[in-house]
Amino acid sequence: MRRMLVCFVIFLLMPEKIGVATDSCRTVPIEKMGIPGPLGTKYPGPAVIFGDPVTVPAFQLRFVDEKSAQSVAPSKIAINYSWRWLEYPYPEHSWGAWSDVSDLIECPEPGAETLVAEYEVRPRGWYNGKYAKFPFVGKRPYFTRVSISLAVNGCTEQTGASISAKEARKLKDKSVVFKVNCNGKSTIVIE
Repeated sequence: MRRMLVCFVIFLLMPEKIGVATDSCRTVPIEKMGIPGPLGTKYPGPAVIFGDPVTVPAFQLRFVDEKSAQSVAPSKIAINYSWRWLEYPYPEHSWGAWSDVSDLIECPEPGAETLVAEYEVRPRGWYNGKYAKFPFVGKRPYFTRVSISLAVNGCTEQTGASISAKEARKLKDKSVVFKVNCNGKSTIVIE
């Protein structure tokens, strides 16, 4: 029993998995960024309610210019593994409101192709009161999407696109092509 407890504690203290197979990438859980609350407050402490964990498989990520179809090497990538949680109290919503939060993986200097490692999304929330329990079923946190945004030299703004939760679960051994559009909406194609 003691050995099991020690193993569990070691598991909890292990550093977060790096989400992208590049030495310069770093994982930033939402707890380290500070969870924004209503009216500019911050939620203190650890999560108190959890949803079902979701494993997003490893996938190859390529960047191409939407118009010329040539490879593009971004100067920075940010990958957000997002979920929703019921936030209560919430101004103007007497029963609370769904809030989006995410764990962030940042890569300052990726190449035109990047291998994104498997990542386990652990949806969590900071409210476990009466509106998260029976008869208000279905109020646990849940995974929503993987958002990829990047900065590209020559573009005036960052550009981004998302992969839905349903598509993200099916990425094993797939290639994701991020079609960069500096003047409009970028798109993602899964091959």
